[in-house]
Amino acid sequence: MEMQGDQTGLQLFYNKCLQDLKYGEKRVVQCATALSMAAYTEPLQRQLLFQAAAAEKHAVRLELIFDILQMPEAEGKCQVIEILTEKAGELVKSMETGTALRDAAIIYATQLISHYKIASYSNMIGLLQESMPKQVLDLLKFNLDEEQEFDRVISTLASEVIHPAVNRESRGI
Repeated sequence: MEMQGDQTGLQLFYNKCLQDLKYGEKRVVQCATALSMAAYTEPLQRQLLFQAAAAEKHAVRLELIFDILQMPEAEGKCQVIEILTEKAGELVKSMETGTALRDAAIIYATQLISHYKIASYSNMIGLLQESMPKQVLDLLKFNLDEEQEFDRVISTLASEVIHPAVNRESRGI
């Protein structure tokens, strides 16, 4: 599917969405790495580093999609990811170091980012289901599946480890 000359509205739209996702994945590598250093709980640190590595793979898959579709890659920022990663940094700075509450804030921020990415990948797959080569859809689905798995794991970590620790901290136990 070569993209030369005039692009349709759909092509312009998914080009922009894919560019936003690629920018977002690269930004998530930086954010997740920084958050892992700020996290108190070792399992959370580990999951954030895993998420950073996964985001690197997601960006590579998106680059491959650009190659498959022969689409130009324009540089630009994804405003949503910028806002969400800035919010993550602000939340972490506002919480006391070495506390479960800080870890809960980190989880909150990472899930906001993850849910944005899940929504983006889901919508791209649905939108492009009939017009994209299977290889492109498969790459998008790999990213979506990994993002959903991260969300499941981080939700379990929050409910089984972090949230109970926050409640114990708040009671002084």
